[in-house]
Amino acid sequence: MGSSSSTSRTNHSSSYPAARNTNNRRASSSAPPSYQNQNNGQHPQSSVRQRNNHNNNNRVTIMGHAASTPPSTATSNRRTSNNAASVIPSSSSRTPTSLPPGASSNSATNSSTTTTTTTLSRPGAYSITRNATGPTQTYRVQIPAEVQPNQEFQVIAGTRTVRVRCPATSRGGHFLQITVPPDPVVSSRSNTSGGMAVLTCAVEGMEGGGAVRMRESVARENAQLQEQQNQEQQSQGQGELEEGQSGSSETTSPPAEQQQPTTYMVTVPPMISPGMQFAVEVEGQRMMVTCPANVQAGMNLRILPPQQSPSSSAPPDLSTARGTSLDRPPEQQERRMSSPNPTSLMQMFEVVVPPGVNPNQSFSLLANGQRVLVTCPPNVHPGQKVRFQLPIGNNPNDKSKDAPGPAVQLEYEAIKDGWARTIRVTDMKFQWVRMNEEGEIELNSVKRFDVKHSAYTRRLTFLEGNDPRMRTGTLSFGAANESSVDSSVEHNGQEVVGYAEIAAAHALKSYDEKAAWFQEICRERLRTKWTDGHMRLLVRRQHLLHDSIESVMSLSRADLTKVWRFEFMGEIGIDAGGLAREWFQLVTEEIFNPDMGLWLPSATNQMAMRINPASEISCPEDHLIYFRFLGRVFGKALFDGQLVAGHMVRHLYKHILGWPVMFEDLELPDEGYYNSLKSLLEVENMEDMCLDFTFTENALGENRVVELMEGGEDVPVTNENLPEFLEANLKYHMMDRVKPQTTELLLGFYDVIPESLLTIFDFQELELLMCGVPVIDIDDWMANTNYQGYFEQKGEKSKTCLWFWEVVRDEFDQETRARLLQFVTGTCGVPSRGFSVLQGNDGSIRPFCITGIKKEHSLYPRSHTCFNRIDLPVYSSKEELREKLKTAIATSATGFDIE
Repeated sequence: MGSSSSTSRTNHSSSYPAARNTNNRRASSSAPPSYQNQNNGQHPQSSVRQRNNHNNNNRVTIMGHAASTPPSTATSNRRTSNNAASVIPSSSSRTPTSLPPGASSNSATNSSTTTTTTTLSRPGAYSITRNATGPTQTYRVQIPAEVQPNQEFQVIAGTRTVRVRCPATSRGGHFLQITVPPDPVVSSRSNTSGGMAVLTCAVEGMEGGGAVRMRESVARENAQLQEQQNQEQQSQGQGELEEGQSGSSETTSPPAEQQQPTTYMVTVPPMISPGMQFAVEVEGQRMMVTCPANVQAGMNLRILPPQQSPSSSAPPDLSTARGTSLDRPPEQQERRMSSPNPTSLMQMFEVVVPPGVNPNQSFSLLANGQRVLVTCPPNVHPGQKVRFQLPIGNNPNDKSKDAPGPAVQLEYEAIKDGWARTIRVTDMKFQWVRMNEEGEIELNSVKRFDVKHSAYTRRLTFLEGNDPRMRTGTLSFGAANESSVDSSVEHNGQEVVGYAEIAAAHALKSYDEKAAWFQEICRERLRTKWTDGHMRLLVRRQHLLHDSIESVMSLSRADLTKVWRFEFMGEIGIDAGGLAREWFQLVTEEIFNPDMGLWLPSATNQMAMRINPASEISCPEDHLIYFRFLGRVFGKALFDGQLVAGHMVRHLYKHILGWPVMFEDLELPDEGYYNSLKSLLEVENMEDMCLDFTFTENALGENRVVELMEGGEDVPVTNENLPEFLEANLKYHMMDRVKPQTTELLLGFYDVIPESLLTIFDFQELELLMCGVPVIDIDDWMANTNYQGYFEQKGEKSKTCLWFWEVVRDEFDQETRARLLQFVTGTCGVPSRGFSVLQGNDGSIRPFCITGIKKEHSLYPRSHTCFNRIDLPVYSSKEELREKLKTAIATSATGFDIE
């Protein structure tokens, strides 16, 4: 027999009415349709029965299992928990009849079960959950004449539209009997949950724009939570101090509960290569070991199995663990660290303390392909060995358990003069560190602001809001090397992604590999199962933004990880992915429209949008609601693999990721003001400039003076305090000027996405992930390129330019081309009319430009995003051009000085 598929859908123009059998009365219900099944939107497999007057022993296929059932049971069979429709072909000799859409159905009635449902008749968000106890409904349908065997067609079954596959033995004009699953339970988030969740202002006195004052009870709860966190941090700090004085244990557990670490020597089996895994059995426990990169078959490898304290089922605290000296006697050696993921295998590493490192100082190295920040233990000096551990095992929830972990290697950083993300061994958190010109790590903050080296990162602290569906938080801007982020992901109270997996993802070289890993984690581990419910969003196209905000802002954070299905009211359409794409596109296009008053094009690139500092004037009552909504849309689009319409300025992507923001980031939003600030460094006597610590901004034609510090109008700018003046400008323009809007944007984004997952991306990759990799027309790009400098006479026929375009066309993939475009113009966005309308910092047409320079001026290509210009040295070979160009593109996201 053939198989059939049926699943509930929205109305479709080619749907056919189904006649309902009148053998039984339909149970009283106003239930809406069920739109998908638990298999992520795939059609559920349904059973098929052949009814034939000439054969009473037909085979019946139910969910893939064959059984022999008399055909007479077809119309009387009742199901209450089947999730698939049964399709029963009628005899081919029966004459087709006209089937009116208003006939009654044959339904199994359950008098002991009462299901409360909500009709989807108004715009809003609706929660759809399975009803395992409700009655099934049986319908008799006629196969349309044009339908062939194994083709699908849609029928209207009561208030629901289902898709049916024509059995292989049936033809157009035959009759089928289908059994539809019970009506789902529907509840309106917009009505039953109190409508839109109200934003809570976390800073007293800053209410407005849709955010209300925090209730006193909520404020007390947040204060208690913060006090508890501060006490935990202080106790950990005291534990570190005591250990530094005693030189003994590195854990916070009592000495009586500590155990000496037990390591085991294992021999790498034959045929095992670096990166491959092999099984070992230790103390009756079977585990997998990843062969390090520098180990071959037959060599011995020391391992440390994961253990737990015998007095507690929880893993020992890792917060104060440090490097362990191997030059001490065993009784003085540091205690074993436990992995934050107790299922991960721990790998022990040994390294010699480099010259110049003092006790209690930190140094950086590479281990397992991940930058690691190790604290030198007390009484240990350069030249001595220290030992530390990192998790290398795979998460047990990972389906790809055969995938090798990151390559094990130990080497000191070769990177110089730039910011790098590293892992702190003390608490397994990611931290930003700066490498100086000698390649050494700078742990202490720069005492005074430096336009080239100083950097800041945002810190987002989450707090409870008045409405449990909508948490709030505070946003600050501090030194980059003082911020940190977790290296694991928890979901519903359980760790679903451990450090070892994230470290392995960091080692991925390809953007496509990173994006695929991220989407798999979201889809397989963080998304709510279809059987646990999904969301249905009904919106009116003429009121798209209003209805969308009402719907999304009524959802809890748990609802944001469910599958969303969209419907434009009054339109015929089935959301098999197309409506979702259209919704994300239309909503973000409308909210990025400058006429809304929320976003403005940046001064240097009309494709990159910046937050309007005067959005409060444009939308005084609810402008913050728009930004919280957009943050949730951004996060949900990233979670579901959808794309958004607008590109943002670079520093906003950095804020989302928590990347360091530097003085040069001022250039993209306002290149003129950036140059004026930079020129102050050349002024011999600042007092002649008659400046003070204020900034004058224009809002809707009115000038407003903003103090950059308390009493700034009375503080003149001098050569002595010029660094503080530049620092205050950076903080104001990159954060304080639009802090309320940025806070809500980030809060909405992290309502959906765990921050730890994004540590594998840089800000350029994040833009590609959110906006998509553009399909760049190379011919259009070349035709609208100007040439200057050494290339002005010959233009594209210059040898270096010929090599440049050959590399871009033949050797760069779409991702690398997009990164090149980001490097030169500041965004990967291409105008809809092509490169001929590429704009510059003044809004005028400024085509892509290649300027020829001598290698003595710069060894690597340089970019000028304000003018869409790349300075390209005159290279002696195509290979040299390719390598230098790739290096310049790669380092543009890290802030490293490649000179």
